[in-house]
Amino acid sequence: MSISVDKAAPSRILITGVTGFVGGYLAERCRVWYPQAKVFGLYNRKVPQQVSAAMEHIIFLRADITQAEDMHQALARSRPDVIFHLAAQSSVSASWSDPVQALQVNALGTLRLLEAARLEHPTARLVLVGSGEQYGAIQPHENPIHEEIRLRPINPYAVSKAMQDLYGYQYFVSYGLPTVRVRSFNHFGPRQSDAFVLAGFARQIALIEAGKAEPVVMVGNLQAKRDFLPVEDVVTAYLTLAEQGQPGEVYNVGSGHARSIGEILDLLLTFAKMPIRIREDPARMRPVDIAILEADISRIQAHTDWEPTVSFEFALKEMLDYWRAVVATTV
Repeated sequence: MSISVDKAAPSRILITGVTGFVGGYLAERCRVWYPQAKVFGLYNRKVPQQVSAAMEHIIFLRADITQAEDMHQALARSRPDVIFHLAAQSSVSASWSDPVQALQVNALGTLRLLEAARLEHPTARLVLVGSGEQYGAIQPHENPIHEEIRLRPINPYAVSKAMQDLYGYQYFVSYGLPTVRVRSFNHFGPRQSDAFVLAGFARQIALIEAGKAEPVVMVGNLQAKRDFLPVEDVVTAYLTLAEQGQPGEVYNVGSGHARSIGEILDLLLTFAKMPIRIREDPARMRPVDIAILEADISRIQAHTDWEPTVSFEFALKEMLDYWRAVVATTV
């Protein structure tokens, strides 16, 4: 294993999209890893009460990532040593409905951030969080997917993330910005929106157990295989890459093992308190889908000391328990 020498602990950290699912976990973990650091969190909507209460150490900065002046002001104020760029339109299904928004937030927003960093704080180390969806039209024999496979995105979200990735590389080559690009595969955990498949299943099960829905889980394509990683392992990977990743490089973040959506649902149903049936919902099917996406994580393992550590089954049960608690307090 070839591991880079750890950088000095950052004293100032900026997280874009801090009020999102992964942003909240990352902010909390920054407090543990770097207790002396000032952590700035960029957001574009009202800070949810439950998030702000859990992250009292965060210095919140309100800004629209697609606006150049907002980003220049955010960089000038935060003067970060490390930037984690998580702000995104992160739903594949939503990108089909509004591809323009996906392009504006994910591609233009990243360009605004990179340009502001170039002009305001060019030494800041940038971790640009992309997606395994960027690989797109992967054939089964091409799995596990390594970082050098040609990108063939097949949905608007993936196209916008591929553009983000390319901008990150261009700013490294052209201006020397120390960008580390990440292609994260699927992740899950408590607090994730039920717009995402596993959280959606967990919410449906919780509603059924509470007697608030008939004992049927509505599903889309259960045959698709995806590489899912608990969110706690995801944020540890981001922090590790900020310290040990090589600028200009791109890294997959995943478990290295693909599971079918149906297999994961079956496991979730073993935790249910009552028998539950499954019913296909045509509205949940995508216009086009990929049979299998599985990450090759050998590069991040070679360049850093990161390894997945969280039990998949434990994380799945934790997510279901979260939705049980939400449903119990919801009318």
